[in-house]
Amino acid sequence: MSLPLILQPGEGRSVQIHTSNCTFKVTGNDTHGHFGLFEFVMEPGTDGASPHIHKQLTEIFYVVEGNVELLLNQERISAAPGALMLVPENTPHGFSNPGSTRSKLLIMFCPADSREQYFEGLAELTKDGRQPSQEELLELMHRFDQYPVL
Repeated sequence: MSLPLILQPGEGRSVQIHTSNCTFKVTGNDTHGHFGLFEFVMEPGTDGASPHIHKQLTEIFYVVEGNVELLLNQERISAAPGALMLVPENTPHGFSNPGSTRSKLLIMFCPADSREQYFEGLAELTKDGRQPSQEELLELMHRFDQYPVL
């Protein structure tokens, strides 16, 4: 059963992935699996997500703070606050913060499924600066409808 929810700034369950922080503001559990929204904060010089696709997931990225490099198909764009990127299924995309200031993205996706489990798994694999193997990363990605684009 979904319950009404208000979260103040800084509230919500979060995980640390290298120097980035991902806060789960709304998950599939909150919306009967229809929709999710995460806040993703990247420190300067953060690689973010390398090019990948989702076969069954639509994502929307909204820049809240700082400048983010957005990748859509083969196009790289420096995106300022207020920029939005809509990514339909099977569309290569990624993001990073190559700049010198912190950035904040809202990542929205549907269906929501259990998308937070991907970020929790990534946080676990990279805990204490650990570099996971390619096999570990691919297994995690495939389990959550994420496929690298080379």
